[in-house]
Amino acid sequence: MRIKVNKLLVDKDNFKLGPINYTFDEGYVYAITGNSACGKTLFLQSILGSIDIKKQMVLYDEFNFYDNEVEIKSSYSYIADRPLFSDKLSVETILNKISKLDSRFDISSCYEYIKKYNIYKHKKIYELSQGERKILLFGIGITTHSNILVLDNPLAGVGLIAKREMLSMIREYMDENKITIIVTEEPNVIKNLADYVIVLNNGQVEISEDVVNLQNRYENKNVEEILVSILKGEGKHE
Repeated sequence: MRIKVNKLLVDKDNFKLGPINYTFDEGYVYAITGNSACGKTLFLQSILGSIDIKKQMVLYDEFNFYDNEVEIKSSYSYIADRPLFSDKLSVETILNKISKLDSRFDISSCYEYIKKYNIYKHKKIYELSQGERKILLFGIGITTHSNILVLDNPLAGVGLIAKREMLSMIREYMDENKITIIVTEEPNVIKNLADYVIVLNNGQVEISEDVVNLQNRYENKNVEEILVSILKGEGKHE
């Protein structure tokens, strides 16, 4: 599987994204980062087919969202940064609904995972802390069998123990020659997980590079310092 972004150009609410050309290959982890309001969400929405774009701008192998939306959306699992369902629903109701709608979802494994963090099926979403909600979303996404995993700020607001296990589970997923795309503002996530980093700035790709090569080029292992330099326009260009 390969995701090909071809001259992606999006104009929305007086914000312009692109043009962007990029290829996501299987077997690698890609981190998308940048300052707030730099276009990360819009780029992610384009990749996931959540906004209207021209037919050939995003391709999953030979498939496009106009002709093959069902096939494409059944190839990825998306972990949102916040619940996309009513906070009045119980955990059990949500998981049962997902299980009926998506045969790829392993509800037993999800229950097993969230139970470790005292997230029980009778609890309503509004009763969960921010960290518990993130754990629930992660549990749903990681136990949905897919070839592509897309995560939107998955570790923000999560405790240290849960964060460590999440990182471990993402690494296990990475080992299976699949595509992993993480939107994050956490330098440690980029340093510890990503093979490639895409830095967006005002809707443009400021840099896209292998993380190790980037560290070597800057002669600096501190990813946060490198990213700050890039966004300040102090980047070293080859």
